Amino acid sequence: MKSYKLFILFILFIAQLIGCAPSTIMAIPSSIADRRTTETQVIDNKIFLAAWNPIAEITEKEKQKSHFNLIVYNKAIVIVGEVPTEEVKIKITDALSKIEDVKTVHNKMVVGQACKIKQRAKDTITTSNVKTRLFLELKNEVHPLHVKIMTENDVIYLLGIVNNKEADEAIQIAKSSKGVKLVVPLFELDESFKNKY
Repeated sequence: MKSYKLFILFILFIAQLIGCAPSTIMAIPSSIADRRTTETQVIDNKIFLAAWNPIAEITEKEKQKSHFNLIVYNKAIVIVGEVPTEEVKIKITDALSKIEDVKTVHNKMVVGQACKIKQRAKDTITTSNVKTRLFLELKNEVHPLHVKIMTENDVIYLLGIVNNKEADEAIQIAKSSKGVKLVVPLFELDESFKNKY
């Protein structure tokens, strides 16, 4: 069991080194333990890849530099970052909503200056820290694979298909992690998983 945990931690570390660009370009389902169907995992990867170009086209036209990052889970897009105006934010939401198979768009971007490289590096470390804590501290050994994490300006966004107990536990761990100012849970709650793990 110890070697299994070390292997997972190694994978989490490597995943963070790869960065936040379209690193899912391989379009391979992330895990057989994922609570999404394999078909949904493939669709999520396709949505993820399709989302980058329209956002880049919208933001490149602006004088003020924008910054964004996104994650797709169960056909829902969560986008974070900074844009110069509310109008740009609305355009991005509209563009993402038109992508095939997208169920909903959570646009959490803020109007303001693009965050600095130092802040982005800090956010990456925060994400890695929370992922590691979820893996080591959750009582359920499979559960961390069900939680997707994204950090922007010290704000943690949590996604996944979980039951209420799992959601509460993940939120508490994220809230008590170093450098976290706010936790935004965007979980899909499903109590049918209550006794499966």
